[in-house]
Amino acid sequence: MSALHEGAAPTAVPPRPSPPAVDGIEPIPEAERTSRPADFGWIWPSAQFSFGTVVMGALPVMFGLGWWGAISAIVVGVAIGTALLAPLARLGARTGTNDPIASGAHFGVRGRIIGNAITIVTALGFFAIAVWTGGTAIMVAGNRMASTPTGPGALTVAMVVTAGVVAFVAVRGHTVLVRTYKITAVIGGIVLIGTVLVLSPQFDAGYAGGEYALASPLHTWFLAATASATVPLSYATFQGDYTRYMPSATAPGKLVRYSGVAMFVSTVAALGTGAYVSTLLSGPQAPWLQGLTEAVPGWFAVVVVVFGFAGTIPQGAVCLYAAGLSANSMFWRASRAVVTAAVALLALVVLYLGAVAYDAMESMGAFVTLLLTVVAPWAAVLTVGYRLHRGHYRAQDLRAFTTGGGGLYWYTRGVNARAVAAFAAGSVIGALWVNNPLYVGPLTELTGGVDLSLPVSFALTAAVYGLLCLGWPEPGQLQRPGHS
Repeated sequence: MSALHEGAAPTAVPPRPSPPAVDGIEPIPEAERTSRPADFGWIWPSAQFSFGTVVMGALPVMFGLGWWGAISAIVVGVAIGTALLAPLARLGARTGTNDPIASGAHFGVRGRIIGNAITIVTALGFFAIAVWTGGTAIMVAGNRMASTPTGPGALTVAMVVTAGVVAFVAVRGHTVLVRTYKITAVIGGIVLIGTVLVLSPQFDAGYAGGEYALASPLHTWFLAATASATVPLSYATFQGDYTRYMPSATAPGKLVRYSGVAMFVSTVAALGTGAYVSTLLSGPQAPWLQGLTEAVPGWFAVVVVVFGFAGTIPQGAVCLYAAGLSANSMFWRASRAVVTAAVALLALVVLYLGAVAYDAMESMGAFVTLLLTVVAPWAAVLTVGYRLHRGHYRAQDLRAFTTGGGGLYWYTRGVNARAVAAFAAGSVIGALWVNNPLYVGPLTELTGGVDLSLPVSFALTAAVYGLLCLGWPEPGQLQRPGHS
């Protein structure tokens, strides 16, 4: 402690910001919105710098693409997915609530259940992928270092321990999450750079690929780009969990830029590292984490174990926190922490069934591409709706489900038929245009087998919803900006 000079006034020390009092589904008061758009520089890298995302970078190589084909598909796909995701960053700051509840402005207060369902399914799926890959990394690297056991029993133990820490962080809520992200983003970035450097003597940029998963290089490239686009877009219903803590006066363009740049850079880095490692494995179907552990020097296996554990925490916690908030809006009389704990138990069941009982996790490629057929149309409704409503929302009317109904967004018995019809049309057409190794939609014949599920589902939903609102305006379109 330093002494003050005689006669000098003491220097005021700014108080340390206290944790927000609200961490449930209530709108965040303006006084508690202390986050900044720059926080995306921690949020997105911490979520993407994990084996759950990195392993998905192996998909383009598994589909048969060479290095340059794989990395170009990743860059283009991530750019498209980010372009659809980033504009949604504006909703949380304007409404003070998470995106599924904010979606009630366009789907209707009861129609928001569509966003809740998408969030929970997406979150449980990606939580399972994150913890499965993290637990597997710990198991195989531990075996190499200390000859620890492998197999279903060892994997279960590794996953349960990892999932327990993830659940603890998610239940604690926003403040603990953000503090965790600032640590794991740095650790993850160092590990990805270290992996690239350690394996650089073995890397060959001329890697030509293998047998194509689909009929031609073009079809396979589109499949890889679509799978890559899903990674950023899969966070579409999660983004408002963090922007609701940012001041409502934050410039919308700033929110979009910070979210978009952070998501694009971190996702390309993670998926690119996954593709980079995959070109060094013995074959496209070789177990990725086993291959990584065998390819790196023995001392680097320690890093794999640390990354398998630490890297899983933020991605898994992002998912559980989002699922808990969505479930909390359906069971709104309970606290967010209690509901999140219950969702965590459900997530453990899903994880065990998918990773141990049925060994179904290898189908992640099909899961992520099919996921687009509902996420993209949902995002299209919110993107068009934001423009039609000029970014103006009544936050309290979004919570009419807690007061028995009424308000600007009640529409017809709580459901907006315009949004639901457009969403249904886009989802159905998108599903019919999917082309992956497990499912081929009949409409792919119109484009020679090329998978256009993402652009078609988004564009059709946006067009249908826009036209319906043009001919049948929503009450929110008729408000003057600033009217409440």
